[in-house]
Amino acid sequence: MKTYFGTDGIRGIPNIDLSKELIHQVCQAVEDVISPGSVAVIGDTRSSRELIFNWVCEGFSSDIEVFDYGVLPSGSIPFILKEKNHDLGFIISASHNPSEYNGLKIIDRSGSKLSDDIEFSLEESIESNPLKMKDGAVVQRSNEGEELYLKNLLNLSKDIQPDQFKLSIDCANGAVTNTARNLFDELSINYQAFNTGSDGSDINKDCGATTPSSLVNSMDSGNIGLSFDGDADRLILVDEEGSIANGDVMLVLLAKYFNQNNMLEGNTVVTTVMANVGLKKALDSMGINSIITPVGDKYVAEAMKEYGSSLGGEQSGHIILSKFLPVGDGLLTAIFILRALSFFDEKLSVLRKDLITEFPQKLVNYDLTQKLEEDVINQVSDEMKIIQEEHIPDGRIFVRASGTEPLLRVLIEASSIEKIDGVSVLIEETITKYLDIQ
Repeated sequence: MKTYFGTDGIRGIPNIDLSKELIHQVCQAVEDVISPGSVAVIGDTRSSRELIFNWVCEGFSSDIEVFDYGVLPSGSIPFILKEKNHDLGFIISASHNPSEYNGLKIIDRSGSKLSDDIEFSLEESIESNPLKMKDGAVVQRSNEGEELYLKNLLNLSKDIQPDQFKLSIDCANGAVTNTARNLFDELSINYQAFNTGSDGSDINKDCGATTPSSLVNSMDSGNIGLSFDGDADRLILVDEEGSIANGDVMLVLLAKYFNQNNMLEGNTVVTTVMANVGLKKALDSMGINSIITPVGDKYVAEAMKEYGSSLGGEQSGHIILSKFLPVGDGLLTAIFILRALSFFDEKLSVLRKDLITEFPQKLVNYDLTQKLEEDVINQVSDEMKIIQEEHIPDGRIFVRASGTEPLLRVLIEASSIEKIDGVSVLIEETITKYLDIQ
């Protein structure tokens, strides 16, 4: 089990559990283990971005060039790495987490997230090598990143029928605001934008992909809603009737589109244990295979490589279109959703009803006073399996610890809301016996 790297890089609250020393240790380990010559850096709008950028530069030696491309969606980094020939990418972001958090995602030369093996090697280096004073990286600043990113997105947007759409965009007060506006202006698509703050103080706060109901309550009737998170690697949709469409809905729509356009490599879609049972049934009905992975888009990406799939993702809105990018990107996902809707010439609200019947789900987050040991999580999971077998045999109860926050997440899925409500009280009573919960 890793100590520093979670499901999506390293995260914490700067100067509390995300310290300058830790960032220096990570950079020293990266230099020792990976030996990059140049590192491209982007970030979201958080006020601590510049602080962490300075820590990164201090943590490297002058053998390393660090290029700061500023505030950009995280999906831009693979394009920047490829076209500017950098060896490594750093994303300074805590993605969907609150504004007080920040972190580092490390992207390899190919544009992919680091493998578990590399992360274990970095952690071993951190633990075994004393921190040495460095003379600091050579720092360069560049404003070319957005232009490169937009050029690639626009090249993939040619099949979109702009007059077919009116969009409402929730930018989550994050990294996507300027790029999204520039993209949809270039495409001549009518849109309205919400939560476009740039100081990072309210990034993700009551908005964005983690709170899509905010967009539902703000957007014009009949529009399609695009709700991003802080670094824009996630996208959640709202259909024309005001109903939220998560990653499961997007995957089944894209699977149909890819399948009919000879783009679904391996005839396989990869998703995670959090996926709705309705997604598997929908894929089965189309004769499409499904592969299930642990939570985390990096595990989805790894399985996609293993099984030769071109489509995968998570219910939370990370969608990976591996023919075009090896990581999830909300704007790229939006482009292909609009391409699919243009191709089928049908409303999202109509297509989703035709394609997928979703089981009701409820996700409960329990705040924890301390990190849980694996044996405690296993014990809780065993208790949940007993409750599931006795009370919702047609559903499931899934328990996991958050990889970035002190939370225990419990997903309840059943064939009706009434069954979920009936079992929720029993679940909470059982969990509180085992855990020290705030």
